[in-house]
Amino acid sequence: MSVSTAGRRARPAFPAALLSSVLSAVLAFGLSACGVGAGNSGGVGDARETSFDTALDALPKADAVPPAADARDVSFAGYVGDVTPVTTDAAPALPVNLTDADGEDVTVTDVSRIVPLDISGTISRTLAGLGLRDNIVGRSVSSMEPSLADLPVVTHGGHSISAEAVLNLDPTLIILNDSIGPEDAVQQIRDAGVPVVKLEDPEYTEESVRESITTVADVVGLSGEGRTLADRAADEADRARSAIGDLASGATGGTPLRAAFLYARGDGGVFYILGPDSGTSELIEGLGAVDVAKENGITDMAPANAEALAKLDPDIFVMMSAGLESTGNIDGLLARPGIAQTKAGQHRRILAIPDSQALSFGPQTGEMLLSAASALYDPDAHREATSS
Repeated sequence: MSVSTAGRRARPAFPAALLSSVLSAVLAFGLSACGVGAGNSGGVGDARETSFDTALDALPKADAVPPAADARDVSFAGYVGDVTPVTTDAAPALPVNLTDADGEDVTVTDVSRIVPLDISGTISRTLAGLGLRDNIVGRSVSSMEPSLADLPVVTHGGHSISAEAVLNLDPTLIILNDSIGPEDAVQQIRDAGVPVVKLEDPEYTEESVRESITTVADVVGLSGEGRTLADRAADEADRARSAIGDLASGATGGTPLRAAFLYARGDGGVFYILGPDSGTSELIEGLGAVDVAKENGITDMAPANAEALAKLDPDIFVMMSAGLESTGNIDGLLARPGIAQTKAGQHRRILAIPDSQALSFGPQTGEMLLSAASALYDPDAHREATSS
């Protein structure tokens, strides 16, 4: 995608792919608790901002936690709240002329009523970080920031949009990526005259986090703010990884935990091991652990059958909190074939992360890593699930 504004040279956007269409469908199944417009028709509420520095200060020291190999039972990562914006007086440089990921030429002239849509909720957090929180008028079910809780949900089944619900909001701009569809609904919105910008699907790398932020910023005419937010996010992520690395080294005695990201919904067939193409390695390695799916050549996803689980035999499973709950919590999960026979199953060892931040990489990446690391290495202090 290329973006330009008056007096500014076009720049290439970031390349790559976020979630495969299959993974989007799987994740969508788990995000279907809220329907289109379900119980929320208000505006942006008061932000409940959480702080990276507070999270960093709260990260336990290695000499204050039990040996990681001795840890047992489920621990829950704390919820990360609203992002702190880099400005409270955003002044977008409009119009912005661009060619989006679908090859559509788009002119953005008005960002007063934005609907950000992606399955990870990263776009809404990025807009808020740029100072445009109050400009968001609708959301996907995965945008779970406290300030957006009362906004209308315009997706159903997690990643399918209702064109009618979107158009009823009288939006001036839609920003989405390929995790949201179907294409005919997107085209219906375009045909109604609403500017729609389809973003390239980002890879899960340290650099792609920066580029995903600056690309959204370019779309809304806030390039300078985008660079500031991207620099802050990159700095926080680096500081988080460094601190977590020290904690992990001390807690494990230099032998990293071996982890697998397990995706489950209910007691049916939605039961998968996720690989690095869905962001698991960025998360697991950021926590100072080894991604055993990556180690065993799983790139996207694989059925979590007994044979696969025995081969991986992780020390700990990483899961989305609602996914764990949907299986019947730890006892229900242990009833699934192959789980109880793994080291993680024998120790009932699960790290549960709120769904909206488990695989979300954006302006609060560092804070989200710290939240998960605190629960991983100091499990006794994180036995209760938190909510937004």
